[in-house]
Amino acid sequence: MQEKEEHIIQLAIDYSKGELSVQAKLELEELLAESKENRSIFDSYCEKYHKARSVAFLSQLDEEKAWGRIRGSIKKPEKKSRKLHLWIPYAAAIAILISVSTFFLTQHQEKILSSKEYNFSELAQVGSRKAFLTLANGSKVTLHEEIEQQIAEADGTKITKDSANNITYLANADTKQELLYNTINVPRGGEYSLTLSDGTKVWLNSDTELRYPVKFSKDKRDVYLVGEAYLEVAHNKEAPFTVHTHDSEVVVLGTKFNISSYEDQEFIATTLVEGSVQINNLTSTEILEPGDQSMIVRGSAQINVAKVDTGLYTSWVNGVFEFENMELEYIMAQLGRWYDVKFFFKEEQQKHIRFTGAIKRDKPFEFMLEMIEQVEQVKFSVKDEHIIVGR
Repeated sequence: MQEKEEHIIQLAIDYSKGELSVQAKLELEELLAESKENRSIFDSYCEKYHKARSVAFLSQLDEEKAWGRIRGSIKKPEKKSRKLHLWIPYAAAIAILISVSTFFLTQHQEKILSSKEYNFSELAQVGSRKAFLTLANGSKVTLHEEIEQQIAEADGTKITKDSANNITYLANADTKQELLYNTINVPRGGEYSLTLSDGTKVWLNSDTELRYPVKFSKDKRDVYLVGEAYLEVAHNKEAPFTVHTHDSEVVVLGTKFNISSYEDQEFIATTLVEGSVQINNLTSTEILEPGDQSMIVRGSAQINVAKVDTGLYTSWVNGVFEFENMELEYIMAQLGRWYDVKFFFKEEQQKHIRFTGAIKRDKPFEFMLEMIEQVEQVKFSVKDEHIIVGR
């Protein structure tokens, strides 16, 4: 029954977005005629989907084009993509978050009032552009907002930071020294972007570390990532660009893709927007096409690939949170990094509530929580410095 229910929900999403193929429309009609229960599931989720969108886009209708993906009422039949099942590993993989949540709740048995009014803004501030740069000699530089900075590396490479808080590497063409590495750290509640010496543009999400050469060698370009990044890799067929994440790697020549590889999640997800990438993991290899997302559970040689809406995984680069039928546990992990807060669930089942909605990342923390409360049967409260998710 669970699999059929998920399938009906997926059809409801496609129907609400106007993306049902002719084949899917016929299948939906058969399912709705089959039983009242199927009709109830479908109607309930359609209502929930539209409510989520209306709340999310309230007072933001000018941005609808940037967030929405309305492609027409009916598409031609195509290979079915199983978006819902792609997210199953996400639910099971955030093991550290689950264990911490359990520990916290078992140690604090006092009653937490969900009906009480809390000032969430005192606990969390909207994230901002900030980062720390570690140079090859080990010295650290704080990248200040609205201040232009000029930094020089030992090999003559010039590092410039503009008033918009972007840094750019300008390599000295005559340099013949061994590779020098810089590391940029983006804390929780932060984001940052930079242009590497080869012209590759990188956007870094909260709680992310990137280690990279000040100047790349002629035959390869290797960088090392912990966290989440979106990259637009400069094309160079003579020097493949490789992103190393734990025991896997993404190899490209020139492309646009997002990669999520946080330490507190047991999966690595790579979402390809444009071009082509090769995913290497232990003994397995997969080639991705635009629209593909690979998922690797750490310690496993298997690489799972599925078609996804890439905008859902790259919207953060444009200053937007966009969630479609995603579990609250994953959503809370995303919000926790951006607003630098910790979430804990009163009940295991609440982690698996699915939510659909979109909101700009510059909105106050409390606005985000209120939006979720209006759509789902959840209530947020406060215990010490933690946000509790309850009914």
